[in-house]
Amino acid sequence: MKKLTMSIVALMTALVMALSLTACGASPEEKLANYIESETFQTQLDSIKSSFESVMDIDVKAEENKVIFEYKYKTQIDDATVEVSKTQFDSAFESMSSTFEGIADTIKEEVGVENPVVVIDILNADGSEITSIEFGTSK
Repeated sequence: MKKLTMSIVALMTALVMALSLTACGASPEEKLANYIESETFQTQLDSIKSSFESVMDIDVKAEENKVIFEYKYKTQIDDATVEVSKTQFDSAFESMSSTFEGIADTIKEEVGVENPVVVIDILNADGSEITSIEFGTSK
């Protein structure tokens, strides 16, 4: 669980470091999408994907003012495990809320996205949601 949380933070940090490389004049969604497709981001994403390739598929996308990190288990986990996992994920991510809010702050400053949101979606193999957590700016 801790490894997954740290990988999410590492991937989002890579996103933040290169946000200034996005194209001027594009919409916020286009800027975020362009960066997500960039070689720099894809290299970081590939590294994290390889760490979890036996357990989860990872996808990142931009929608409006949101950067969405989707982690999907490859094998269905049972209902009892889902409940325990949800509690653990929610607790881990909430304890790191200032990190995620800082990433949203940087997106706002570097890209000019009003009210940016960082979303973490954890899905079961069938696509059902285990948890979804959103973080906005700290300001």
